[in-house]
Parts: sequence; structure tokens; C-alpha cells
Amino acid sequence: MYCLIKAELYKLVHDKSFFILSALSVMLGSFLMLDQGQLTGYDSVSASLYNAPILMLFTCVFGALYLGKDFADHTLYHMICAGHSRNHVFFSKAILFIVGSNIILLLQPILSIAYNTGSHGWGGHSFGSDSSKVIALFFTTAVLNSAMCGISLLMAFICRDIGKTLSIPALIYFLNIFLLNGPNAKTIAHFIPLGQLRLLIEDSSSIGAALLVGIIFLMCFCLAAVRIFNRSELY
Repeated sequence: MYCLIKAELYKLVHDKSFFILSALSVMLGSFLMLDQGQLTGYDSVSASLYNAPILMLFTCVFGALYLGKDFADHTLYHMICAGHSRNHVFFSKAILFIVGSNIILLLQPILSIAYNTGSHGWGGHSFGSDSSKVIALFFTTAVLNSAMCGISLLMAFICRDIGKTLSIPALIYFLNIFLLNGPNAKTIAHFIPLGQLRLLIEDSSSIGAALLVGIIFLMCFCLAAVRIFNRSELY
């Protein structure tokens, strides 16, 4: 499996779409923060992560290009024929996809915090006392983003088509946005990863509750996807 992960890492760092989507995510995230004025590093944590749900749309595109393309050019079929187990192929693919998606989502917040800290200071109490809270917040955001990416992962192995791997997760994403702006938004938000992310930024939910929702969704999507992959004909 180590060799497969190494091969997927090589593919990721040579994937132009990954760098283009990362750049677009940074530009859009920065544009959305223009109305915030001068922020300290501490203030930019919540300000930048508040826009994370919007940037999640880029991970839908990345999922279609990174995962859907492997079915289109029969890469997974050739990997299985080369003697690799399906579980190893799946998890190496899933791990690098989730890592790449989180880089796309979290790169702009990290750059924003670094820039504002250098320009206007950290603010808050002190970086040392606030660092554990910031790390926990970023880790939880990564887990919730991974849970949302699980939709693309599952759709890729169900549909095995670039178009559907893009359109269905994007549709589900917009459905989530619609629900989170509806009359029952506060209630629904507690039970879906995208909602938990917004509640977390607004201090309306705990780290533990958000992690629980994210881990449950991620595990369900991964287990369903690997089960389908193990039973499907690839060619």
C-alpha cells in the first residue's frame, strides 16, 4: 500500500487541476474577506473559516477530475490487474483525494492567518494560549470537509463517470446550502457536516459534536464506497 500511496502522491503533485483549484480557492477566499477590513491573525481564523462552506464547491470539481478520470481511462482496472488488492487501491486513492481536498479548502485560511499575523499582529490573548484552540478548529474543519468529500468519493465509485461525479455532489452541496438557509436551518445544521462547520465557526456547536458528525458521515461514505468497489466490474 505504501507504493500505491507514493504513486498517488506523485500523481497529485503533478496534477494541474489540483494547483488551479487551489489557486482559485485562495483567490475566492481572499475576495470574500475584502469587506472585513484590517484583521489580526486571531480574528482572521474565524473570518477565513466562515467562508469554508463556499470553497467546498471546489472539492466537488476536484473529486470529479481526480477520481472520475481514473474510471474514464481505466487506471483502476490496470492497477487491479497489476496485482494490487482492491482495498489497498481504494484507500490509497481515498487518502490522497481527502488530503488534496483539504489543502484546497484550508490553504487560503492558513495564508490569510499568516499574512494578517505578520501585518497586524496576532491579537487575542497570545499565540501560545490560543494555538491549541486554533489547531482543534482546523482539525475539526478538515474532518467535516473530509465528510463532505465522502459524497464525491461514493459517487465516483457508483457512477464511474466524470460528469455524474461532478454534478451529483454539486447538487447535494447546493441542497445543503438551501436547507441551511431554510426555516429549519438551526435544527438541520446539527446533523450534517456543512451545518456543523457553520455552527462551529459561530460557536453554536462543540468540537466534540462536530467531530462526531464528521466521522460518522465519513465512515459511512467510505464503507459504502469500498463495498461497491469490491463488488463492481471495472471494465
